[in-house]
Amino acid sequence: MGKQKCLRSICAVLLAVCCAFSLAVSVFAASDGMYEYEVVDGGAVITAYLGAGNTVVTLPSSLGGYPVIGVGDEAFGEVKNHVKPHAEVRQILFPSGITEFGDRAFAGTSWIDDPASADADGFLTVNGVLIRYLGENTSVSVPSSVKSLAIGAFEQNETIREVSLPESITELPAYAFYKCTALRKVSLSGVLRNIGQSAFYGCTSLQGVYDPSGLFPDTLVTIADNAFYQCSSLSGTLSLGSEMASLGTYAFAGCTAMTGIELPDTLYSIGSYAIGFSLEYRSGSYYPIQNKEFVIHVTHEKADSEEAEQRVLASYNKTANPIYRYANDPDGTGYFDAFTLQWARLDYPFQMGDVNNDGKVTTADARLVLRCAVSLDDL
Repeated sequence: MGKQKCLRSICAVLLAVCCAFSLAVSVFAASDGMYEYEVVDGGAVITAYLGAGNTVVTLPSSLGGYPVIGVGDEAFGEVKNHVKPHAEVRQILFPSGITEFGDRAFAGTSWIDDPASADADGFLTVNGVLIRYLGENTSVSVPSSVKSLAIGAFEQNETIREVSLPESITELPAYAFYKCTALRKVSLSGVLRNIGQSAFYGCTSLQGVYDPSGLFPDTLVTIADNAFYQCSSLSGTLSLGSEMASLGTYAFAGCTAMTGIELPDTLYSIGSYAIGFSLEYRSGSYYPIQNKEFVIHVTHEKADSEEAEQRVLASYNKTANPIYRYANDPDGTGYFDAFTLQWARLDYPFQMGDVNNDGKVTTADARLVLRCAVSLDDL
């Protein structure tokens, strides 16, 4: 009897966990008047606008009893042969709860391309999200009131040359600056974490991407597929921050002026042809072309001794390490030559006797040792 009671209790717990899990990830589709929508984790995302003839559309704050939190991909229709299925829509009003926007969510309307939809500086924003830049300035400073960018916020803008992003921006979405061919410089926030798919795809004039320190932000964790594809004006050796963990497929492919890249030894994923390659179109297909002069620099923190330093370096000379594996066999087929791989410390080299870590062995080190010996200081 006790075993049966225990078994029923266990089953009840498992059932509760399963129900809780199903609620947490619940996704279902429904319709309500002029809208089709999906419910995801208790919030409604509009997937299709079904109205007709309305020049002004006021989006609902709730659908089916669920709060509306977003507008999905091509929710106002797909543009085909330059025809907008809802060209009559010239104004859209939003409740405060909508802060998520899919790819080309409003492409089927006139509202998304009308400069009158934007503010005096050309920013079309909704609830702190920059939906699209519709201005004509060559130098653009995004205001701090903008908390995030929608997919393709600056996509195919042929005017802008410089853009400065505020510290409130922690990630660049997909296609953020896709084919902005005149763009030369982007000042990123110093807290940027992720750069999305094809964010700078085809920005052929882009010469630099900086945070306030003058380099890629040290907080950067991921650079997605095709992020800097064909940014042919990026030159020299680019340095990625110490937090970088994942570099997507074709991330820097086609960056023909690049001669090298600095990667942290903590990087755990590198996609195919991410660095050191360009693509050549022949007979209907693209073929990877290797830049054999490209150098991969791997940075690591200083070890406590020269012996430890050698052990650290030796530990990376294994096929399990993604940087070592990519450098020696870029696409896993053995077809391409190995890249030059160099190891570099983030700090100055270890020196025996350099007690105060200033990179030199001087009388200052001896004084510090004496002070520690008589308990006047700590190492």
